Amino acid sequence: MNKQTKENLAEAALIGTGLLSKFALLKSMTESKTLTIMVILGLLFFSGFILFLVKMAGA
Repeated sequence: MNKQTKENLAEAALIGTGLLSKFALLKSMTESKTLTIMVILGLLFFSGFILFLVKMAGA
C-alpha cells in the first residue's frame, strides 16, 4: 500500500466519523499562533458565559 492510499484511507475514516473538521482545526492550530490564541480565548469566553448563566439561574 503506498503513501497516497494510506492518506486517502485515513481521510475517509475521518470523514466517516465526523472528525475531519476537528482534525483540520488542530492541524491549523499547530501552524498558527494567532488561531490558537483565538480558540483559547473563545473557549474561555464561552465557558465564562455558561458560568454566568448558571449563576444567574441560581443553581
